[in-house]
Order: sequence, then C-alpha cells, then structure tokens
Amino acid sequence: MQTLGDAVVTSTEHPLETHSFQNALGLHFPGSFPSELFIDHSIQILHPLGFGPDNTMACASLCRDEMTRPFINSLNKSWHSLFNFSSLAGMLYLGVTGFKAAHQHAPNLDGKERYIYFAFPHIGIDEYGVPGNCRRPGRHEMSHACGALLNVMQDFSQGSVEPDLNQDDLEQSLLKKRLFRKLGQGEVPDLVSLTKIAQNIIREDLERMIQLTVEQTSIAYAVFSGIQIHGPHNQTWIWPDTAYAVVNGIREDLDIC
Repeated sequence: MQTLGDAVVTSTEHPLETHSFQNALGLHFPGSFPSELFIDHSIQILHPLGFGPDNTMACASLCRDEMTRPFINSLNKSWHSLFNFSSLAGMLYLGVTGFKAAHQHAPNLDGKERYIYFAFPHIGIDEYGVPGNCRRPGRHEMSHACGALLNVMQDFSQGSVEPDLNQDDLEQSLLKKRLFRKLGQGEVPDLVSLTKIAQNIIREDLERMIQLTVEQTSIAYAVFSGIQIHGPHNQTWIWPDTAYAVVNGIREDLDIC
C-alpha cells in the first residue's frame, strides 16, 4: 500500500510548497495515505472476514463541510450504499434512533447483518504546511478547516463557554459542551491537538452507540476511525488511528497501514 514514504507528488510546479505540506503531514499525522487507497484497503482487509459491498451497510460520520464530500462519495461508491451520520466536526448527534435506523437498512439476505462505521473529523494543511489552512475552489482568500473546531478554539481562548444549549446553533453548541467536558478549564490546545481530541471523543461516542444498539454475538461490524486531511491541489489524505472488526463477538484489530 502506498503510504507517506512513497507518496505521489501531484505537482512539480511548486516543489518547495509540496515538500512543506508533506513535512507537516509527516510531523502531525505520520502514516497517512491517500483516501482512495484507504478505501480500497478497507475493502481488501475486510473481505476475508465476510464483509463486502453487497452485504454490508456502511455508515460515515464526517463534518458537514463540502470538502469532505469527495471522500464520502467514494465511500458510497465503493461500498454500494452509505448511511450518513455527519454533523459539524463529524460529531455523532443522531443517537440511538439514528443508529437503529441505519441498522434496519442493512442487507440481510444471507441471514446475517454487517455494518461498517467510518468516523473521521477533518483538518486542512496548506501548501506551506500550516494546519487549519486550505484552498477552496472559487475563493480568492485562504480558507480554513475545520471551521467548527476553530470557532471552539476561539471561544475557549476567550473564556466563552455557555452553560445552556443555543437552540439557534445546536450542533456547534453541543460540540462546544462535549469538548469542554473533555478539556475542562485547562490550556486551550492547538488545532492539531484539538482535532485529535475530537477524533477520540467521536470514537468513544461511536463505540457507546454500538454497545447500545448492536447485538454483539449475532451482528458483524467494523470500525475505522482517524482524521481526514485536506492538502494542496485538492488532495485528500487519511490518517488512520483505530481499525478493528467484531465477528461472532470476537474483536480482531486490523492492519490498515
């Protein structure tokens, strides 16, 4: 599998810029690789365990940002169907009802249901290696990702943590409260660290929902969790953090690198 060590350089016009991005990628997210390779590999490593595009319901939790759309479209195409869990920053707000709805859509003609969960918050890294920066087609100025997490950083640095939910800004309000429970009143982390904290929270919430909604002994499922990175020239990279499958109640860690 292609990894950071043999990454494809998509442009020779700006070699220093490409080098800066890849240095930052290797520093902050070692072991990342292009999203299409990640998807292909997920299919390959799950096939021996009985998972396939025709017998598995894929579920994905990404940020609502349109920059995540190519990745989620590729997941949908490769796995033939996909239930979208997405919300701001990739948090899981659909709850037990949403999870049960997804499960009820899974193929079961062979008498068994299989689910695969993809959970990936995102971050931009620009051509100069600056985390949080990204280029968006059609916009002159530098843009940012993840905007929701950057807003949380700004609010926390200013000591702004509202105790009540804002009914006019529910998802951002929930995100802030969820992160505050994890961080408390301590030092505000940088964006890379905050994104990794969000990723861990999302994985914890995902595993809690699985425990509440999945019959462990009769249902097979797999979990892939990490961070999606938007690089220069519309590249999308994946940093895998957690990958495992549970079949017949037995967990097997998966080698995704």
